[in-house]
Amino acid sequence: MDRTSLIKGHLEMCVLSILSKEKSYGYEIMKELEEHNIKLKGVGSIYPILTKLKDQEWVNTYREMTESGKVRVYYEINEKGKMYLHKKITEWLELQKDIKSLLQNGLKGDLLE
Repeated sequence: MDRTSLIKGHLEMCVLSILSKEKSYGYEIMKELEEHNIKLKGVGSIYPILTKLKDQEWVNTYREMTESGKVRVYYEINEKGKMYLHKKITEWLELQKDIKSLLQNGLKGDLLE
């Protein structure tokens, strides 16, 4: 099943959820999404999402030097981001409940079993 269009509107919530556990950087966040079968088009496709989260002031960023001498940008959810994430999770759970109710009331018999 191609879940890309279903997930697209919820990627910010997914990324913020990852960041609510610990700070992270782009490639690491993308790998975590993939572990949950949320696949992005390519490595670079995570950065527009992270830029939006930063522009909305839901995450803070800072740079750290890696052992190999590369500079890595880390993203960390802040209080404003936690409040937004909580709101989005609540909306998601309500929507999920409403859709489940609709499907259960609209379908008969073994279609839902």
